[in-house]
Amino acid sequence: MIASLVVTLDRCHSDLHRTMDEIASLPGVEVPGPEGLQYRIPILIDSSCPDVLEERTRQLQQIPGVAFVDVVFVHFEDESGEIPGAPSERPTCHEL
Repeated sequence: MIASLVVTLDRCHSDLHRTMDEIASLPGVEVPGPEGLQYRIPILIDSSCPDVLEERTRQLQQIPGVAFVDVVFVHFEDESGEIPGAPSERPTCHEL
């Protein structure tokens, strides 16, 4: 699964570089290169589990200096080989 998000930083926060470092340190989170500090940052989260995507989004929201987290797009492919529409149980994830 891949999720695209836009993180908006709080312009009044005193240490936005530390905020960026904390965002970049989250497992599975990719941020753009250091072309200068921006206040709206596109972020990509790559995970095999929807629960991890939700947890990363919540972690981003908790970082000091983050004002908003907007989920722009979520893409997933069913690689289980199951027939679409067939009942299945929700998989559990242990990558948190």
